[in-house]
Amino acid sequence: MTLPVHKEFLPEVFGLVRGIRKRFNARAVALDMTYSRAQALMSISVREGLTQAELAERLDIRTPSMNRTLDHLEEQGLIERRSCEADKRIRRLFLTPKARAQAEQVVDFTEDLRREVYRGISPEDLERTLEVIRRIQKNLDGLE
Repeated sequence: MTLPVHKEFLPEVFGLVRGIRKRFNARAVALDMTYSRAQALMSISVREGLTQAELAERLDIRTPSMNRTLDHLEEQGLIERRSCEADKRIRRLFLTPKARAQAEQVVDFTEDLRREVYRGISPEDLERTLEVIRRIQKNLDGLE
């Protein structure tokens, strides 16, 4: 028995996200990277100097999880946490030179993964799908 599409949609989306994350992590392991660490690294590379709290909000990650992710990136020598001049309790995040090279590698294999995942799907189909996903997100935002 086939479920109506409105019941099949969300389980398919959850499965898609798990599958993408699994394949991402399989490729990222060579860089001692995970999806979460790569997301943090890429966000910092786009906006260096953002605070730990800003990064946690941007990635929708709770502070303890964010701290573990940042601890690992710092241990790898990929980021620096610097105290804010105005408020020493606030830590700003910056990439190290080592991280810049690694960020390029992450971008490269992410682009390869995108090409593989989108193979056989037209740009128009992707655009329509993205429109629907954005409307669903807007509906979710309205529930808060």
